[in-house]
Amino acid sequence: MERPQSSPAAGAAQALDNPRIAMVIDPWYHPFNGTVVSTRRFVGALSDRFDFRILLAQAPDESIEENCVGFARLRIPGINFILDRMKAPLGLPNRQKLQQVIKEADLLHVQFPFFLGHGAIAEAKRQDKPVVMSFHVQPENILNNLGLSSRWLTNLLYRFFIWRFYRRADCVIAPSLFAASLLRDAGLTRPITVLSNGVTESFFLAPTPVNQMPPFHVVSVGRLAKEKQQAQLIQAVAASPFKNDIRLTMAGTGPQQESLVRRAAALGVDAEIGRVSDERLKMLYQTADVFVQTSAVELEGMSVLEAMAAGCPVLINQSITSAVPEFVTAPEATYAMNDEQDLRRKLDAMLEDHVLRAAAGQENRKIAQSRHHDKSVNSLADIYQRVLSAH
Repeated sequence: MERPQSSPAAGAAQALDNPRIAMVIDPWYHPFNGTVVSTRRFVGALSDRFDFRILLAQAPDESIEENCVGFARLRIPGINFILDRMKAPLGLPNRQKLQQVIKEADLLHVQFPFFLGHGAIAEAKRQDKPVVMSFHVQPENILNNLGLSSRWLTNLLYRFFIWRFYRRADCVIAPSLFAASLLRDAGLTRPITVLSNGVTESFFLAPTPVNQMPPFHVVSVGRLAKEKQQAQLIQAVAASPFKNDIRLTMAGTGPQQESLVRRAAALGVDAEIGRVSDERLKMLYQTADVFVQTSAVELEGMSVLEAMAAGCPVLINQSITSAVPEFVTAPEATYAMNDEQDLRRKLDAMLEDHVLRAAAGQENRKIAQSRHHDKSVNSLADIYQRVLSAH
């Protein structure tokens, strides 16, 4: 439905007070995806300042909310199982729908560099509407899920994304300095604004007393996928002298879930692996003795920040393709990139030393506070207004 016509002065006031944002986020109804979680939080926090229209990939016969616009899902024989396994549906652009949505919008914000985002940007350019583009997908994510590992292909995908998406945006948002450097190194010359996804106040939980004696609870949170490398943690627990005193929880869902369950069982590791509720997730952060993040590929690391906000000691992979080492730098809190033996040594050292864990938890809360979601919300609102004004 088109907006009602009004005088130029009234229209300018409306645009200033309540601009309409067309938000492209294909898997909107898959809230275990980190980008979806972040986008939903921003949309909810800014709904009183901006009028959002969500452009998403809609399944046949799937009902959607009034502020959403559904687009048919991509279905390709031989590829469908990968998309279904990753729980990452992709929308196909419909020129007529996009024309109407973009006509009614003041600004387009694209979260994913795929077909629907490409079509939306093309339509925004035809209608001379400003475009904001977020960087949430590393080529490494895509190639790892396809079972490919090639520096040449990775570089090619970076160049393609920049050519077809990021260079066409009025403003590019990266969630970390690391993410911004990836785009610049790949040749992007457009302005880049670093904006953390942020940690909401609900994760700054009251600290619990530090557990000094076994049993110990080790927690990991994230999509259960190849590039997240959760198998490293299972191997480390299996080799630990504390093995029989460790209860391991891996909260998440993804294509590697069954494989991880089988591996834990084969190695005799007491493990709960699978999706948990939001309330259970917060409880895990609050009560875990150590939070471990093994991922090789992260543009920020929301789950690590959430654990830190709750005052949980963390141990992270010091991967050169991850942003997490930006804010987790203590030697005792990092292990050498993809080194399972170093992971086991560092994990054992943390479990043995409750004083170390207590000090780490207090410091982590301070670090997480610097990336509070309220600050990020206000920054995103400023970005929208700045781009609208400049345009």
